[in-house]
Amino acid sequence: MERNINPEALKEVRAHNAWRAICAKLGQPGAGEIRAGGTDAELHEKRKTMRRALNRLVEDMGVREMTEDESLAISHATTVVASIESMLDGIEQLEGRGGKDSTGWCNAKGQPMKVLRNAADIDGYYRGKAANSRSESISLGDFFRGVANMPTTPAVRNALSEGTNTSGGFTLPSVVMPQILSALVPASSLLQAGMPVVPLNDGAKSYTTAIVSGVPTAAWRAENGAVAESDPVFSASQVVPQSLSFFFKISRELLADSPNIEQALLTAIGQAMAKELDRAGLRGTGTAPQPRGILNTSGIQSITNGANGASPTSYANLLSAVQALLNADAPMPTAAIMAPRSLVKFAGLADSTGQPLSRPSLIADLPMLSTRQIPTNLTVGTSNDCTEIYLGDFTKMALMLRESLSVQLLSEVFAGNGQLAFMCHCRADFAVLYPAAFAVITGIKA
Repeated sequence: MERNINPEALKEVRAHNAWRAICAKLGQPGAGEIRAGGTDAELHEKRKTMRRALNRLVEDMGVREMTEDESLAISHATTVVASIESMLDGIEQLEGRGGKDSTGWCNAKGQPMKVLRNAADIDGYYRGKAANSRSESISLGDFFRGVANMPTTPAVRNALSEGTNTSGGFTLPSVVMPQILSALVPASSLLQAGMPVVPLNDGAKSYTTAIVSGVPTAAWRAENGAVAESDPVFSASQVVPQSLSFFFKISRELLADSPNIEQALLTAIGQAMAKELDRAGLRGTGTAPQPRGILNTSGIQSITNGANGASPTSYANLLSAVQALLNADAPMPTAAIMAPRSLVKFAGLADSTGQPLSRPSLIADLPMLSTRQIPTNLTVGTSNDCTEIYLGDFTKMALMLRESLSVQLLSEVFAGNGQLAFMCHCRADFAVLYPAAFAVITGIKA
């Protein structure tokens, strides 16, 4: 009797056998028998064993072309490692490592999404992921040297062997991501104002989130009386992470020899990302590939400072915005974000005797932050030198981070000048969870 043989199953068997044979040859026989499954601790140990064997194979191959059996073996090993990673991610989510699940959002697998609200949350979340992969310390400078095929540390080589992404770049290891996000905070007015970061890990292209579009109306009722009907208070909002990319150049000598390259890279990457995240989070149009920012979100509070704009002589505009928020049953704002020109103008307000004008007690402790991403040449009526001020509870929006930052070497572009170019890429979107908690003042001529 003829048997129907599944070609894919046959290929898997061949790949597994090739992996077992290579592991035995390399003196790593235990790795050849590993399959995904087991306890948290067992999965960690299995992954380390698989990675050691993969690194040994890569070192043994050197620069020669791999054989067909080696290709099959590597394919099998990476599939097993990916399965182990998926299981560990599930355990991590169920145990709630890092961040606070205060949004109530769940991913496609029904697992809660983590909310990273401060440096401790960021460090704890990525420290947990790093503990699941490797304990070695990795610096950003060493990582970039490794991407550029320069001498680097064994920990970086391990990270590069497992961190290739589909575009040919390398995903930043979990031990490095807190450095990048920490560099973002002082450079981003939105993150300083309290906007949290929500990592998205399950691979979906879009996410549906519930936003609060109104507050229900409660009413007293008599015994056996009808319950008062209230308008719907929730609506759906689609989060569709968009691609954010940039590249920068650096000489081979500077990357190899500079003792402070770590801080220079953090500053350059942090500033580049923070500037565009601020601009898109505040003023993004929502037309792909650009995320939608607060300004173009339906349901925010809008205050106009005169038909043709005007220069503030007091804090009346800020108080009007606070009143609009409170009238909409929104919480007190956590910050006011404005252009540097406006921040300096408010700092220089004076009374009729020339003395500095004190802020009213209601907003005395309100953080006033600045960003250059708010234009100062906006047209309002007959004026073309106006700007905007954003007030709100910035914990009521979130940066949805679909991918960790990845780095790709552009080795040929500037090679003639002895330079290296690195392209950095991530995918992100913004979710404004409670639009009524934000107010935009337009027509500010300061």
